[in-house]
Order: sequence, then structure tokens, then C-alpha cells
Amino acid sequence: MGDFLLLGDQYQRIQDMRTAGTSARVLHFAGHPPLVLRTGRSVFRPIAYR
Repeated sequence: MGDFLLLGDQYQRIQDMRTAGTSARVLHFAGHPPLVLRTGRSVFRPIAYR
């Protein structure tokens, strides 16, 4: 995916996202346990300069 989510005091890169039922998502990170999201959170996408 390449997007980032702020967890604690660090931004974690989202590697994979799966559904968990009808209204939840499971986010997988490198170096952090998976996180089940049941509510909306701000996700950050890096800006690519050319």
C-alpha cells in the first residue's frame, strides 16, 4: 500500500489491508503487530517529488 498510520509516536508503513467483517479492516505493518480498525483514522500518503 505504501500509506502511513500514526501509531503511538511513530508513523508505521501499511503493507497490506484486509477486510474483517462488514465494517472493520485489518492493517498489516512491518515491525508492528496487525491492527484492527473499527472506526475511521487518518492515513497519510507521502508526496512523491519528480
